[in-house]
Amino acid sequence: MKGGIYTKERCPLCGEKFVRTENDLRCPIHQTRPRRVYLVLYSKELAKHMKLYSDSHGIPFSSYEQADRILTKIRAEIDAGSFDPSRYVPTKLKPLQLTNYAEKWLKDREAEVEKRVLSPSYLKELRRFVRIFQEHFGPMDIRDIGTRRVKEFYLSLQGSPKYISNILSALHKMMADALDYGDISTMPKFPEFEIPEADFKIIDLDQQDQIISSIENPMDRAYIFFTARQMVRPSETRALFWEDVDFKYDRVTIRRHFSLNVLRETTKSKRIKILPLNLEVREALMRLPRHIRSPFVFQKDGLPYLESYARKLWNRITAEMGIDISLYQGTRHSSATEAVNRVGMDVVQEFLGHTRRTMTKKYARVDVDSLRTVFREKKA
Repeated sequence: MKGGIYTKERCPLCGEKFVRTENDLRCPIHQTRPRRVYLVLYSKELAKHMKLYSDSHGIPFSSYEQADRILTKIRAEIDAGSFDPSRYVPTKLKPLQLTNYAEKWLKDREAEVEKRVLSPSYLKELRRFVRIFQEHFGPMDIRDIGTRRVKEFYLSLQGSPKYISNILSALHKMMADALDYGDISTMPKFPEFEIPEADFKIIDLDQQDQIISSIENPMDRAYIFFTARQMVRPSETRALFWEDVDFKYDRVTIRRHFSLNVLRETTKSKRIKILPLNLEVREALMRLPRHIRSPFVFQKDGLPYLESYARKLWNRITAEMGIDISLYQGTRHSSATEAVNRVGMDVVQEFLGHTRRTMTKKYARVDVDSLRTVFREKKA
């Protein structure tokens, strides 16, 4: 391959052209050097002259020595058949720098949220994760992110195993998309590690009833009561329409949920659930006022009930009672755990609408009293 190092500049002192010496470009009179140089390449493989003004990281050639190192590297790549001109052309290189690539990938995910393919809450998490990608990898070409780079990224992450797993899953998705688009040729391997079982808190149902009965406002009390007894997600309770409640046959249809403040016409599990309506819940719903222009069962002045308000209310009441447990764990999770021990996992899996048994298994808790038979009884 033929190649050379050139400059368009002239000596700033005398205006004469820079002259090539053995390993440099200089003004023969003032010994000044150009501030910018470029490469010109030609070979049978390229079939044309090619000018390069920066290296594979997009850094402009600012010295003869720098350009000469890259020229030697390119010659070796051409001989090995691995030379890729796009790695040295800024207009083609910049879109593949991770900082830019991740930003474009995130915009595509935003478009999917607009089309209701992805949830706003998922997008919120992706934004956080993409910033972490960008801070770590910077302008690195995504084609250079191999297994070693991924492992280094994994080792740099701080937080719980579940949090780290979520970040890696997002990066894996972005790299898998890059592979599908043809932007990378091979998929790096991602580290495998176990995520410890989450330690969920639960309360017994007597405590749960005590907390709910302490809520004075009928709408507030009914919102939390429905979530606890029907064992649905708070975001699904919030999205309940009056048309979803069948008082004639005592059943309720869970067909939508809120993701942040966006109403989505599907449940989180993508399954419509038709559940029997608990009789005490039925009585509580019958006593609720209806808004003439709002379809929501749980509302404040016609606007959908705020889940954040319910969490604050729950936290205040439980704190006053000396109980430390979240709204989700104190309602749906505690009720489901009690139900698994009482009626079995299969029934509860169907009731909760879980697509996999492992999702329901997290609600199973060992019946400690049943294990007492293991102890050897002292003889009289």
